[in-house]
Amino acid sequence: MGSLWEDIRDGIRDGIELVVDKTEEYSKIGKIKVDIIGIKRNIEKGFSELGGRTYEILKENKKKNVGSDADVKRLVDELMELEKSLDDKKNEIIKVREEKEKERREREESRKKTAEETEAGEDVPPADSPVEDAEVITEKKDKE
Repeated sequence: MGSLWEDIRDGIRDGIELVVDKTEEYSKIGKIKVDIIGIKRNIEKGFSELGGRTYEILKENKKKNVGSDADVKRLVDELMELEKSLDDKKNEIIKVREEKEKERREREESRKKTAEETEAGEDVPPADSPVEDAEVITEKKDKE
């Protein structure tokens, strides 16, 4: 079991990492949601145009089948592509969430492994630790 200062340091580090992870995750998701809004707007415009074209065909009282009109076919194809893009963006959000969760789990497992190794007798702080050992600080003060 670590000292109080190590526990505090680890808690602060974990909290900061979580905030950074969540901020990054929400930023990516936010950008995707902006794309989704644009796609939905284009779908609405497409449906409006399709409705207008359908109205024109029916208004002219032609015996022509609405589905055989070239403009109607083009609009339907465009709408189908937009709906596919919308589904892709929704899947992208799910993927971002899953990737971030996986990263958090892997980091947690790595910390647990490091903690177990430390408890097993390796009482050496990590080399990249920004916190100096209390004895080192005391030695520096004594030399001054």
